Amino acid sequence: MNKEQLQAELMQAVDGLLMKSEIESPFEFVYLELPEGQQLKPEDVVEHAGKPSGMAVKIKTLEDFFSQVQGLESDAREATPEGKAAYQQLMAALKRLLQDVKVYCISQIGTEAYILGKAEEGNYAGLRTMVIQDEATVKEDEE
Repeated sequence: MNKEQLQAELMQAVDGLLMKSEIESPFEFVYLELPEGQQLKPEDVVEHAGKPSGMAVKIKTLEDFFSQVQGLESDAREATPEGKAAYQQLMAALKRLLQDVKVYCISQIGTEAYILGKAEEGNYAGLRTMVIQDEATVKEDEE
């Protein structure tokens, strides 16, 4: 599957969905080309994000990430069975299209979350979104 096909499939999976936290944030397609055989490292994500080198990156499983945030919100489809199944559909699409999916979280004022996995041709692709949690939520997570 080439980059354009992958982008179309992932964007279809998040069509009308927002990441729900203190804000509602859309999803964007992300594609990182790495030298052949090179595994994705947190530094690669930091560089792609345009952040200063050495910035801390927390790596989470897909399940842990979605369980720690408030979840997904669907737009007009929210009341439909399709809207209620959005979380499961997105998880299934990510796991079907990508291998070894992880979430790379870069925190400053908010958290940029990169949901990335290895694509068929060896590069990494996925989604980027933003998560903002209030102090009480962050303290609960740390305990």
